[in-house]
Amino acid sequence: MATKTFHRGVADLKFAAWNSENSYGTAYDVLGVREFTLELELESDQLEGDDVVLDRFSKIISASFGFEQAAVDLEVLDMITGGTLVSNASYEDIMVDEASMPYIAVAVKVDASDAGKDLHIFLPKCKMSENLSLQASYGEYLLPSASFQAVKEGSTNGIMRARKFSATTALEIPLRTSTGS
Repeated sequence: MATKTFHRGVADLKFAAWNSENSYGTAYDVLGVREFTLELELESDQLEGDDVVLDRFSKIISASFGFEQAAVDLEVLDMITGGTLVSNASYEDIMVDEASMPYIAVAVKVDASDAGKDLHIFLPKCKMSENLSLQASYGEYLLPSASFQAVKEGSTNGIMRARKFSATTALEIPLRTSTGS
């Protein structure tokens, strides 16, 4: 699999409750994912002396990601806010209060230009870190978006895991270890 592939567009995004290291709730498909951005965050320093840089220290300490979806999905809001979701024949209702946000696991699939060589990225332990945005404007769709921070889960998955498959592979939490649907 040493051949290079190019990846374009987010194809799938799933959330699951984080229970404990390498233990997650049922994966929930985020409807109409439109955008996923990932940024590794560093602790960084440099040692200077004799009017030059003598050494550079850089260490990954966490990851940040943001997403945008095409629908207001109350299941997603419930999962990321720790709200109380009630669903019946007449309506769905979520009540969000001052409770602290829960940890979730996140998996994303990015399609490749070579058919089937999709890239899966897994963030095993994340929590919402910036405001959830719901902006309604005249003549435009309401596109919910939020930002999260991923922290180290443990030795099994670390902060982040990326896996490129040799054939089309279904997205799961945790990531699959073999190809296929």
